[in-house]
Amino acid sequence: MNAYFEKKLQEISEDDMQFAAYKAVNNTVVIAGPGSGKTTVLTLKVMQLLAEMIYPPRGLACLTYSTEAVREFKSRLVKLGLEKRKNVFLGTVHSFCLSEIITPFAALYPQYKIPLPIRIISEAEKNRLFNSQNYEGTPKLIDVDKERTRNIKGISRVAIESYDIALKAAISFEELLIQNEYLDFISMVKKSVELIKNESYVRKALEAKYPWIIVDEYQDLGKPLHELILTLLNLTRIKVFAVGDADQSIYDFQGAAPDYLIELSQRQDVSCIHLKNNYRSSQTIVDASEYVLKSSRGYIASGKLQDYHAKLEFIECSKGMDEQYERVIEQISRFHTEGIPYHEIAVLVGNNKQVTELAQECSRQNIPAYIARQTFRLTDLIIWIQNCAKWVSDKCSVSFDEICSTWKSFISQKRIISEDDYFLLKRTIFQTLTASKVYKDNLSEWLCYLDKKVGIVSAFTASERYPDEIDNYNKLLETARSHDTQLTIKFLTRLGIPENQVVLTTRHSSKGLEFDVVILPGMEKDSFPSYYDNTPRKLAEARRLCFVSVSRARKACILIRSKNLQNQYGRWFSKEPSPFWVALQEFQDSRSDY
Repeated sequence: MNAYFEKKLQEISEDDMQFAAYKAVNNTVVIAGPGSGKTTVLTLKVMQLLAEMIYPPRGLACLTYSTEAVREFKSRLVKLGLEKRKNVFLGTVHSFCLSEIITPFAALYPQYKIPLPIRIISEAEKNRLFNSQNYEGTPKLIDVDKERTRNIKGISRVAIESYDIALKAAISFEELLIQNEYLDFISMVKKSVELIKNESYVRKALEAKYPWIIVDEYQDLGKPLHELILTLLNLTRIKVFAVGDADQSIYDFQGAAPDYLIELSQRQDVSCIHLKNNYRSSQTIVDASEYVLKSSRGYIASGKLQDYHAKLEFIECSKGMDEQYERVIEQISRFHTEGIPYHEIAVLVGNNKQVTELAQECSRQNIPAYIARQTFRLTDLIIWIQNCAKWVSDKCSVSFDEICSTWKSFISQKRIISEDDYFLLKRTIFQTLTASKVYKDNLSEWLCYLDKKVGIVSAFTASERYPDEIDNYNKLLETARSHDTQLTIKFLTRLGIPENQVVLTTRHSSKGLEFDVVILPGMEKDSFPSYYDNTPRKLAEARRLCFVSVSRARKACILIRSKNLQNQYGRWFSKEPSPFWVALQEFQDSRSDY
C-alpha cells in the first residue's frame, strides 16, 4: 500500500461509520448521503478486500452506472496503488453481463434465445425497429424501455405501478428483439438474470471467480440489477457490498427507483451502515437540503465549512426566463467579484434547451461558460481517444500499454491478433501519436489524422459489440468542427474539468458534482416540479431532485423565479412559486440566524 492509501485510510479511521464499512466482512449496504465520502470508502474497500480477503486467482467485480464513473473509479484505485491482477472486473453492469455471463455461457443454453453471434442493436436500429410497429396508444420508446426493466419476474417484492399501454408494448417489443436476433442493454441484464437463476453451472463459475460483488450508485441501476444481486445472495456464497442513497434516486425515466436499495438494505442477511457526516457543505446547506425532503436524515456538517455562514437567497423576476438569465449573470459576476472562481459556480437548469440559451447569454456577457454535458457520450472509444490526447500532451499522464491493449480489445472483435500483429500495432500507435503532435492545436485535424493512421471508422463500422461508437465519434468530430473557437486537443484532455469557467448543466446531470455556489433558476410551479410530475411517485422524485440540486452547494444556494411567464402563443400569465421555493423560504424563516 502506498502513502496516499495510508493517508486516506487514516482519514476514514476518524469516522466511525466509514471505518465500519471499510472493515465489514459480510453483506453490507452503505447508505451514503451527499458529501459523505462514499467514493473514498468504496475504493478503499476494494483495496482492502484484494489485499486481505481475496487471494489469486480469485478476484472481485465492481459494477457502476456509466463508463465515465468507471473511469473515475479506476483512476482513484490506481492512485491508491492498485496493481493489475486477473479476475478483477471494473465496469458497468451491462459490460459485466456481456463479458462475464452472456459471452461465456450463452452458447451452452440455446433455450434462452440469446443471439449468436452476439448482436447488440444500435440506437438508430432500435428506434427504426420500434417505429416499424403500430403499438396501441402509441407509447414512447423511453416509456416502453422503462416498463421492460420492471417487467421481470424474480425475488423482489417491490411493486411499482405500470403504465399499461407501455407495458403491453414492452412485452411485444421484447419478443420483436428476440425475433430479429438482437440484444440491447436491457435484455442483456435480463438474460443474465435468467441464466444465473436457472443454471447452477453459471452460478458456480461466477462464485469461483468473484467471491465479492461491489456495486456503486445502487439506486440508479434499476430492477434487473436488483434481481441479479438478490439471486446471487439467495443462491450463491458471493458477498455483496453496495453503496447508494435512496434520496438521490432521480432516474425514474430509466426504470430506477429508491425502493430497490431500500429492500436490499432491509434484508436480514445484510448489514446497513449509514454515513451521516457531510464533509462538503455548511450546516445551513445540509439542513436546507434535508428540509426539502420533509424528513430528517440527521446529517451533520463535519468538514472545514461546518460553521460557515452559508447564503440561501431568493430572487424574484417580473417576467420570463430572459430576465432570469440576466439575474443569473448578475449573481455570477457578484460571486466572482467576491473571490469565487468561475469553475466553483454552477447554474442548474431544467433542460438542455435552457443550458443552450444560458450559454448564449454568458457568451454575450463575456462570462466564460462550460457546458457539462456534450452532444457525444463518454463511451469506451471516446475515453480511448481522450487517453491518446493525454499521452500526446504528457506521456506520464496515462499508460501507453493500456492505450494499446484497449485498442487491441476493440479490433479483436473482428479478427484474431497474434503476438507479431500486436507488436506491429503498438509500433503503429506509437508512431501515429508521436507524429500527431503537429495537429494538437486543431482538434478536428488531429482526430482525422488519428482515424487515417489507426482506422477508427473502419474498426467500428458494422461492429456487433459497439454499434453506436461510430455515431458517437461523428458527434465528437462535429463538435470539434462547429465550435465557435478552434478547439485543441486540450479540449479532450480537460473534458469534464472546467478551466475557470462557470458550469452550466441540468439538475439531473449535476449528481456527483459539487460547487461553492449553486444557482437554481426556473423555480416556478409546473416548472419544478414539472407539470407532468402529477403522481405521488413523480412528485417524490422531483423532491429528491431538489434535494440533490441544493446539496451540490458548499457555501451558497441562490433560487430564482419569475412571477409571470409567456406561453407558446406569447401570452403572459402569472405563475406561483415552486413548492420547493416555498419550503426553502419556510426553512429560512424558521432559522434564528437569518
